[in-house]
Amino acid sequence: MRETTTPGLRMKTRRAVTEALADTALDLFDTAGFDQVTVADIVAAAGISQRSFFRYFSNKEDVVFGDRIPTAEEVRDELLRHLGTGPAWDALCATFRTAAEQMDADSGRWKRASRVICNTPGLRARYLEKHLAWAGLLVPEIASRIGPGPGDAVLKAQTMLNTALGCFDVAIARWAESDTDRPLAALVDEVFGFVRIPHD
Repeated sequence: MRETTTPGLRMKTRRAVTEALADTALDLFDTAGFDQVTVADIVAAAGISQRSFFRYFSNKEDVVFGDRIPTAEEVRDELLRHLGTGPAWDALCATFRTAAEQMDADSGRWKRASRVICNTPGLRARYLEKHLAWAGLLVPEIASRIGPGPGDAVLKAQTMLNTALGCFDVAIARWAESDTDRPLAALVDEVFGFVRIPHD
């Protein structure tokens, strides 16, 4: 019994320490700016050694991103759940709304991380790299479901996806800077509602 529960308890403890350390770092980044905060600053605020810090994170960027940003495969799987039940644009809206709901479930941490990313060019570039990875898997899925008609299906899919990503980013930026309790999912609905994509 003890042998089977100990690894689980260790994982829970590691997760709790990782989250507490990330919260300390995010507070510093959000207040002083990512580039102005050093690992030494973080460990001093957390009351741990630098050696301990590097047991949990390989660098400062990993504190911000960690496993928060979904992988391309995870986003594709979510998109596939919605494709086939309606237009591809509606499937994209539903996909990003699901992501927003997950962020709303941990809004305090996500808001801080989003502000830090939006206000730090280097982190913003890394975030956009993840968008490119998403596009590599999502565009073929969308293009394959666009009905026959004039125009290049891949070009349509690329336009559709990048429009959706832009809508999602606008919603996140507004939400991260807002001091209201309005859910990100509601903002995503509003922003996506401003765009009218013809049914594919």
